[in-house]
Amino acid sequence: MKWIIIRPIAALLMGLTYLVSQFFESNLLLILVSLFATITVISYIPYLNKTPMILISTLLILSVILLLNGDGLITMFHGMRENVGLLAIFIFVPLISIPIRTGQYLKYIDTVFNYYIKTSRQLYLYLKISLLSIGSVMNLGTIPIMYHLTSTESFKDYHDTRIKALVRGFSLCFLWSPYFISIALILSYFDVTWVELFPYGFLFASTGFILGLLTIGTINEPIQTVEQDHEIPIHKAKRKLVELMVIIVGMTALTMTIEHFVNLSVLTIIPIMAIVISTIWSLFYQSPKEFGRELLDYTQGRLPKMGNELSLFIAAGVFGVAILDAGASEWIIYLIDVSGINHLLILLPVLAVIVNVLSFIGVHPIITNTALAITLSSSPMFADDHLLLSIGLLAAWMLTILVSPLSATNLMVGNLTNTNSVHVGLKMNWQYALMLYGVFYILIVGIYYLF
Repeated sequence: MKWIIIRPIAALLMGLTYLVSQFFESNLLLILVSLFATITVISYIPYLNKTPMILISTLLILSVILLLNGDGLITMFHGMRENVGLLAIFIFVPLISIPIRTGQYLKYIDTVFNYYIKTSRQLYLYLKISLLSIGSVMNLGTIPIMYHLTSTESFKDYHDTRIKALVRGFSLCFLWSPYFISIALILSYFDVTWVELFPYGFLFASTGFILGLLTIGTINEPIQTVEQDHEIPIHKAKRKLVELMVIIVGMTALTMTIEHFVNLSVLTIIPIMAIVISTIWSLFYQSPKEFGRELLDYTQGRLPKMGNELSLFIAAGVFGVAILDAGASEWIIYLIDVSGINHLLILLPVLAVIVNVLSFIGVHPIITNTALAITLSSSPMFADDHLLLSIGLLAAWMLTILVSPLSATNLMVGNLTNTNSVHVGLKMNWQYALMLYGVFYILIVGIYYLF
């Protein structure tokens, strides 16, 4: 059987078996999760680009070396499932893009944009709101969609404004959206729930939104709108856009409600909701046969393209298990003690520097944050600080999305706009990023002393 068939099948079985294992206690199910995760990473490696292939292979080789000197390769096999809860979100949440696309919501957004956007500041505002709302459930796929929607004659001269709105709006989703891998990772290691984390994450995202409006500059140029022949009446477009927002808000509220009343992790709730809601929602716009074709296209088109992320998350989880087995938590705690960093408010900016410096040399934040989360969540020194540690690590992660030339966001935007990712990330956002983290840190200090 060809790898091209094995890849999506292994990834789907890995995600589905994980979800089933959350409802039935079975060692066999756990073994199957590890087995499918192992097949997934092995089947994707031959198709990876050179850089991710080297990085992922290095992580796996180092894991083998560390575990051979520790608990053995059976621990590595079990470690293959360490991050599968995160991957279930990554695999199934994109299904929500099917009803959004087939329901033609993007056309309605396009109509609203062209009707209401009359200044460059409004362009920035509408784009950023779109990324914060639609992007919170559609993830990275929102960026090219919104970029192309605003690649019209009216908006083509506002290149930098669009780039800033895309990158800044998307990065803020990392602070609060339950559909993002950042939140999933934090919840899987720290003793916090999304219901506890959401108010702070959303407060920080709102703060970043306001700061972006204040720092975009004094330019508020009028945009000469080019008349377009829209068949969609504006009242219908607004109604459909409100409908979309209600569905997104309803999904978020439902997630919070289920997590509060049901003894399930958000890592389990989100993928199940994505599967159920995308199915029901899609069937309003297409027949079961047409939806079946969409699902087939998804498995044969979208899943095979997830190789970098799926392999990296699996390898990062294994590496986290390996370094923990080798005593990394004791090393890090020892270094913290030796350095004299024994206060949370001193530790958080140090963690932000570590995560960002490593991201500039190609170490994905999923690797750094996995190692830090495993270590800090198991340390008795910070046993009472899991909520603020979570917020601090999310803020650090958000910074890498904003400024690192190697972040997937900046690489994608740079590719879309034929711009260097260094320019997209570092040059265009470093001042905003520093100011934003400074404001976040002040908020964290306030939370620390008030609560």
